[in-house]
Amino acid sequence: MYRIGKLKMLKHKNTATVYKSIESSEFKYKLNFRLFKKSEKRNVKKTNYFGFFFLYFAISVIRIFLVIYVPVYLLNILNVDTAQLAFIQVFVYFVMFSGPVLGYIFDKYTKNKKLILISSSILFLVSFLFSVLNGSNLGIFGLFLALNLLAQEFIKVGVSKMIIDHSSSEGVKDGNLAAINISSNVGSFIPSVVFLFTVSNIFNIDQWNAFFFIGFLSSLPIILSTVLLRETANNPEKSLEQCEKNTTSLGGNNTLNLILLFLSYLLIWSDKLYQFPFSSWILTRFGEEGFNVYSLLYIVLILLNIGGWIIGQRISNKDNNRIIKIMANNRNKLDLKDDNQDEVIYAFKLSNRKRIIVITVGLYAVLTFLMAFSDFLFLMIIQGIIQIIAGVMMLNYTSLMMTISNNGKHKTFTFQCLKIAYALSCVIFIPLGTYLSAFIQIEMLFITVGFLAMFSLIPLKLMRVKSNN
Repeated sequence: MYRIGKLKMLKHKNTATVYKSIESSEFKYKLNFRLFKKSEKRNVKKTNYFGFFFLYFAISVIRIFLVIYVPVYLLNILNVDTAQLAFIQVFVYFVMFSGPVLGYIFDKYTKNKKLILISSSILFLVSFLFSVLNGSNLGIFGLFLALNLLAQEFIKVGVSKMIIDHSSSEGVKDGNLAAINISSNVGSFIPSVVFLFTVSNIFNIDQWNAFFFIGFLSSLPIILSTVLLRETANNPEKSLEQCEKNTTSLGGNNTLNLILLFLSYLLIWSDKLYQFPFSSWILTRFGEEGFNVYSLLYIVLILLNIGGWIIGQRISNKDNNRIIKIMANNRNKLDLKDDNQDEVIYAFKLSNRKRIIVITVGLYAVLTFLMAFSDFLFLMIIQGIIQIIAGVMMLNYTSLMMTISNNGKHKTFTFQCLKIAYALSCVIFIPLGTYLSAFIQIEMLFITVGFLAMFSLIPLKLMRVKSNN
């Protein structure tokens, strides 16, 4: 009996040892798997940052060409008809309304995302080159410019989906926005530097063609960027009922807030009224020397805008930490429960973003009024201050749009619906400003933009940060 009992005990110990060994192996496997997943996510994040850098670098290079130099080329060198140009611009900028449709497509079908981005980047480069080389033929110019803007929309919507999906918190989201804005502005240095060394005679068309071709070559890294972009495995999606529940609980006024924020964002982009004729006005009023100085100072303006985004991110981080402390210290007073905690946090986020936007918009409007009564030196100083304020303002506008969009089922689609306010501003304000610049002084456009910026505060004040529930 003693031997039998001993054998049973040994058998039991051996079995327990085996089970412990299996459990230990399983634990090590899970731990190693988690570490591998974290390492994989870090590698993907680093690779994507390189991809984002090259992508926004190329887009910003082309953007500066189109915003600063193409207007001078068309209006002062080729002397195109402003009425015809304004008419074409109306149709060209309509392609920017494709954002919500593309957002819905990227929400639903993401298997061929990389192929779409690579194709769009190639179209983006080719269409830019053909548009600027056919500036004298406004029909062909408009066609290829429309293709260029459409390719931009494909690229930006695809990347914005990646940013929204991988922004797990307010801090991460603001960090992504600031990092991408900084990388995009790096590309803005290129046109100003190339212009100084390429165009010695501002009225020489051959030098302008060489200038545009160099811009095309400097944007070739966009193809590399789309190859580098990688996706991480997403968490299992929530059920439809859960998404609807979250949408309802996180503020019954979400739809109203979307409409009001859309109106505010539309009006704040009213500076498009003077955007296209601005560089031409600089050349006309302050001469070739003044335009060259403005072109060189544009690098400084870009740096100041980057500084504004960094300042905005730090302000946001401080406010987020303040909100966490308030909620921790006043949990009982705020009556925080599991079923309303998200709603309270959501209200804090909206209130915080609104406050920062209101302050920056007020300062921006005052400075815009002052532009109408400035000499060249004071104008450049005002432009520098505006760039800093605009960096803070745009970070909070974009972050607020993402916060509200994340309450819906189709967040990329909702975000693109809000972003369409920018497209609408281009369709309305750019052609209107181009047309009006032939009849009225641009100083009157500055004053008009100042008033419209003040009006953008009204929808913000009407936004509700609490649920009706």
